[in-house]
Amino acid sequence: MNPNTSVRLLVAVALATPLVAFCVGSGQDPKAEDWAKHVEKSCTSRRYGIRLAAARKVGAGGDAAVGAVEAYAAEHGANALPASLVDAIADSGQAGAKVSRLLWNWAMDPDFYWRASAMRGLALRVREYKDRAADGDAPGLEPAQVDYLMSVRAESDPSWLMRTHARLGLVLGGAGVADVFARPEPDPRAPVRLATLLLGAGVTPPLQPLLDALADERTFLGTPWGANLATESSKALRRWLGDAFPAFEAGDKQQAIRALLPVLQLRTDETLQPPATRADLVTDAAGGVELLSCKFGDQFVQWGDDGTVFFGLGGADSVQLAADAWRQLSEDRAAIALEKSVGVVICDSLRIAQPGTSTNAKVAPASMPEAAADWLKRLAAKLEEAGEGERAADLRRGLGQFQGR
Repeated sequence: MNPNTSVRLLVAVALATPLVAFCVGSGQDPKAEDWAKHVEKSCTSRRYGIRLAAARKVGAGGDAAVGAVEAYAAEHGANALPASLVDAIADSGQAGAKVSRLLWNWAMDPDFYWRASAMRGLALRVREYKDRAADGDAPGLEPAQVDYLMSVRAESDPSWLMRTHARLGLVLGGAGVADVFARPEPDPRAPVRLATLLLGAGVTPPLQPLLDALADERTFLGTPWGANLATESSKALRRWLGDAFPAFEAGDKQQAIRALLPVLQLRTDETLQPPATRADLVTDAAGGVELLSCKFGDQFVQWGDDGTVFFGLGGADSVQLAADAWRQLSEDRAAIALEKSVGVVICDSLRIAQPGTSTNAKVAPASMPEAAADWLKRLAAKLEEAGEGERAADLRRGLGQFQGR
């Protein structure tokens, strides 16, 4: 080697040594991720692709990224965290102690918008918590406390997604899948979502709910929620069956069901029945409200011109208001004739619609015009007079956060 070259190398090493020593001595890894930067991008970037990529990076970071997430939430509020970031953390598979505690805290916070996603994250990790605990490892959460949370939320949480994700955790934790599906559930979306999640987790659920969903054509004030269920079910079955998913003519729902039925029969011991088409029970609604809330649960109320009030997504339950009571309300329905949305909806929302008119508006929390709020309060009062005290109380409770301040 040329002597001059040797000298230059020694000088270079000598100059670099203090910098290396400084990095090591300061405890800073020059290659460490800037988690605060990634969290900031996942929350504030104007481009959805960048927000999503940053969220996935944070989710993959596991415990190392939790401090930055908590710091951002402490400064801006937990509800400033976007759903995409919470979903990325929930679905990441990372089950370190810090990630687990973060998911637990979110799931336990009734005011957190995305608490159902946090519950899904806990449910997807329940097997690992139990396996690690059996091996003497500390998973960050005791399996018993997770089981208790799942059991309570599966039965009594007002949010259908919370109940669904808690039931997912019960099944993945060892509960009998048939027993879990046999539990009472008022929301028709829940069994379809639970079956879909279980298929994705490698557990074969009762398939009848998915088959029934393919023939669902119900709507609520113009929203084709039955068709949305059918799409969700079809996608879940297509992923599960793979190449065995039968071919059929696009748009022919009955042909699709006939083609699917024997294929599903071969894949399960369950006796499946061809589903009947499910159409709307309420065909002449004059108006209604759709209240979507992770805190108070979803509520669906419709009314007809004759004063019949229907409850639930499918409108199966109803009450007839007294003629005088309805006449007073009906005369003032112009108070809810909102022709444009009010406020910025992030999660919870209230929609007011009146078919045949231009009224179809979404209202954000703390944004409802006083006249509309007063009319809906009067409706709740008339429901109470008609013997529907519990439903009236639920409606008042749900309306509370939407009143203007």
